[in-house]
Amino acid sequence: MTTNAHTFTVDETGFIQIAAIKVLAAVARGELDLNRLAKEELAARGLNDQGNWIGFDAAQKHHKV
Repeated sequence: MTTNAHTFTVDETGFIQIAAIKVLAAVARGELDLNRLAKEELAARGLNDQGNWIGFDAAQKHHKV
């Protein structure tokens, strides 16, 4: 399921505007998987895919990282 970017505010998605061109180009070419990167970051914070705290071990299992 894809979430429409228009459901987020500019403040919430503004990080993409300051991303390095090299990174954006790699994403566009499929060389950098932002979904995987997001899962790794959520797991590192102990969060599930809803942003709820579930603990570090559980988050790693949940995201399969």
